[in-house]
Amino acid sequence: MSALLLQLTPRATDDVDATNAAHFLEAGTPRNECLSHASSLHIDHEPEIVDKYQLPVDPKQFDRATEIQPCNWLRPHMRIFHLSWMSAIPGFIGWYSIPPMMPVIKEQLHLTSGEVLNSDIAATASTIITRIAVGPMLDAYGPQFVQSWLLWIGAVPVACAAFVSNATGLLIVRFVIGFIGCIFVSSQYWTTITFAKNVVGTSNAITGGAGLAGIGFAFLVLPYVNLLLTSGDHISVDLGWRLTIALPAIAMVIMGTVIRFAVDPCPMGDFQHLVHAKREAAPGGGGVHSTSTTTGRPHPQAGMLQAFKVVLCDWNCLILILHYGISFGTELQLNNMGALYFYEEFLHPGCTDQNDDACHMLSKTQAATVASAFGLMNLWARALGGLSSDYANRKIGMKGRLYVQFTLLCIAGALVIVLSRTYDLGKCIALYVLIAISAQSAGGSAFGIVPYLNEAYTGTVTGLVGAGGNLGGVVFGIIFRVTATRQDGLLYLGLIVLVSSLSTSCLFFRNEKGREMR
Repeated sequence: MSALLLQLTPRATDDVDATNAAHFLEAGTPRNECLSHASSLHIDHEPEIVDKYQLPVDPKQFDRATEIQPCNWLRPHMRIFHLSWMSAIPGFIGWYSIPPMMPVIKEQLHLTSGEVLNSDIAATASTIITRIAVGPMLDAYGPQFVQSWLLWIGAVPVACAAFVSNATGLLIVRFVIGFIGCIFVSSQYWTTITFAKNVVGTSNAITGGAGLAGIGFAFLVLPYVNLLLTSGDHISVDLGWRLTIALPAIAMVIMGTVIRFAVDPCPMGDFQHLVHAKREAAPGGGGVHSTSTTTGRPHPQAGMLQAFKVVLCDWNCLILILHYGISFGTELQLNNMGALYFYEEFLHPGCTDQNDDACHMLSKTQAATVASAFGLMNLWARALGGLSSDYANRKIGMKGRLYVQFTLLCIAGALVIVLSRTYDLGKCIALYVLIAISAQSAGGSAFGIVPYLNEAYTGTVTGLVGAGGNLGGVVFGIIFRVTATRQDGLLYLGLIVLVSSLSTSCLFFRNEKGREMR
């Protein structure tokens, strides 16, 4: 019913759609008859603002909006904005439905710490595959189609996780559930093609952060759902956790249906209209507009292998993959270990029996609640990174974005190192939250730079950078697997982040006229 009501809302572009606007320009209609005032916001060129939408848009950027109005729900721009993150939340809850319950699952299935870490690595590694593969799919079919099917198909392994009975089954089901993690790429792609470069850092950070907050909601809500189910002794502990981790599948199916029928594929309407417009704007395509900031812009009809070749030969893209690898990789690792870390590492003085719940300073549910703080920081920390990046860009240009990126990565690395040498529960909780803020802000800042990489292959770029985050998570997971203690793993993680941040100085961008943007 909610999907139907949303669909019946009149579109804000009924009077003049994007295709008609293109016909006006091609027919020789004076531009000042189609356009109104110029934006005062700083972007790579002074945008021409049209009146055919509720929000001002830039036709040179394929009708992307140059403003964000969070209280506005009208189609197409702001409904895409809101439903992109709202639909991502159940996807992330499904992806992270198991880690909040890991203290209980470990006990019920008699798992070793090594088997738990193996399943963590599997859940992160599989997402690399789908984040890479989903990029070309987004360029071909659009984010609405891809994201709705991700939710529908992803609900199946989440529900099947309730039937796991041993370590091997857990590893397999977490590997398959990990495919859902590419929903972040489709969500970021959706807002990247919806908002102009002067605000895309903010839009991507807000929607990405709100979606990723689903991880925090999983840690915050699911342990209490399990506690509620098992509190009356009508449901056993073993059945309780199985029912709990299967519940997100229902929300995934519902939200997949909502976004399939209640929102536009892109600001221009049908996604193929955008594909055609980009083809016309490409060199030799007969169009006049282009927003790519890279040299050697490829033709959008090139194949998948060509797309990967072009993007991976771009030094800037490789550095952004590294940056997102260390920022989101840090986030994934600390999320995966959070509940067990706060439950197992902090015991009452003089008490050494790990199997005695009374020895632990926090209960399993309390440990998961504390760990939820990391994911919940996404509600605003990513937005902070995107806003800071956009603000610095308006003040001093691309250099500002790079300064913000470097600073946030350095802060995150330093805080992780401090956490590795800290053993007081209160201080560790404070550091845990501060690391969340800095790492997530760095992720938001990184996706404020991503739209400057390659317009023709937006999906491929977004997918590869997003996959870099999971690759970082796998690397960090392996480090924690081979180190003797969690403290040693944190130390190595922090050092890697600090050293990698130095690569920011190697980023180099050119504007539409081939001039250096730094």
